[in-house]
Amino acid sequence: MSSQWADEPYSLISTDPFSKDPSHAAYYVATQMALAHNGILRGLNSIYLQATHIPRKDRDAVRDFLTYCQCWCKSMHHHHDAEESNFFPSIERISNVQGIMERNIEQHRAFTPGFELFQEYSQTCLPENYDGQKIRSLIEDFAEPLTRHLHDEIETLRALDKYDSGRVRQAYQRLEKSLMATDNYRIAPLVFGTADRSFEGGMHDFPSVPFFVPYIIHYLFARQYRGAWRYNPCTIWRDRRELAFTSVSAMP
Repeated sequence: MSSQWADEPYSLISTDPFSKDPSHAAYYVATQMALAHNGILRGLNSIYLQATHIPRKDRDAVRDFLTYCQCWCKSMHHHHDAEESNFFPSIERISNVQGIMERNIEQHRAFTPGFELFQEYSQTCLPENYDGQKIRSLIEDFAEPLTRHLHDEIETLRALDKYDSGRVRQAYQRLEKSLMATDNYRIAPLVFGTADRSFEGGMHDFPSVPFFVPYIIHYLFARQYRGAWRYNPCTIWRDRRELAFTSVSAMP
């Protein structure tokens, strides 16, 4: 494995300070959310690292990469929409503290303008007009508020340990259910392909699914946008692999 991989340039979230503490569901929820956020970060890093190395004359590679960017954006929307419509209101009811999650919502709003410009570019750019440096520039415009939010939200969740453990767990289980109601063709292959099962020594089983689920994703759902998943940093079975494009010079 080369030294350049999807755990940089935007840093992942360590679960070591809290993931082994079974005393309250807040620590379980924080762990699961950190692992989900790390998938978002690996996807972003994969896009950033590969953007300028895709040969522009290879229109299929460019088209697939733009599709990959679109899928990452759709996954981001799905994740944060589910939080705001489902999970955050539940936490307000459990805590009886109005606005307890407001800071997280404000952080969503902070990265939204730059994120939407990136999404628009991925949707409207023609392969012949592709500019990898433009992709990087757009990411740099929203990455700082996004990554700050992804890290900060974990601390918010850890702090829920003062509330009823069972109700916190139930709220997260409802969120998980809403997250599973997704576009299996565009999001499921991305979620599994950005989950590294060797992370932190392989102590996490995330996403935790029956053994046959990766086979269904690989042989059924991933087929429609097969070319896009070459940009994933992991296989559908969550094994790390070399990034597809990190050493090929971008065509002028």
